[in-house]
Amino acid sequence: MKQENTDDTLCPIARAAAVIADRWTILILRELRMGNDRFDGILAQTGMSPNLLTQRLKTMEDNGLIVRQPYQERPKRYAYCVTDKTRELDGMMLTLRLWGMRHCGLDPKAESAVTMKHRRTGKIIDARWQPEAEDLPFNFSQIDTRVNPAWAAERAGRAEAFAEERRIRVSRRAPAKKQSATVAKRANEKKVPRKRKSAVATD
Repeated sequence: MKQENTDDTLCPIARAAAVIADRWTILILRELRMGNDRFDGILAQTGMSPNLLTQRLKTMEDNGLIVRQPYQERPKRYAYCVTDKTRELDGMMLTLRLWGMRHCGLDPKAESAVTMKHRRTGKIIDARWQPEAEDLPFNFSQIDTRVNPAWAAERAGRAEAFAEERRIRVSRRAPAKKQSATVAKRANEKKVPRKRKSAVATD
């Protein structure tokens, strides 16, 4: 999915929406702000396809939302880190979370996916919480968080399903590789000329 070109409009909402307002970008930002900053981890928790995640990360990098930092050389692998530009969206991400808690069918009496506690005031950030004037602009460095058991189990289930699917794919590829190696070996054997026996002279 190619990012919409909004160069022809003066509307800042339209321009911002083209950068951040799709489901996958929001979910990637959620994972990065939770410290889940590696490709496979993001893949497991969002349910994206590898190609789609690769494309989204590239677009986010081009838009200055993230930067790549290598953590492994062979093969080359990267961690993805948010920029100050992205940290400016913390207030929006919190507002989206609180709106979801109020309007998206969650049990208001049940424990939320993550318990957030505001450090300065000691208050739990529930669905009706609003930052005070001295805490604006809001950012996630102002809070302590705890992933609650139900959501931790949900995330662990996704991670295990992802790992199992990968194991299945690898096991299916292994026989094919072995068969290809056997075929190649036989082909090479056919190409090697047999040595002729030298004639033995007799009187």
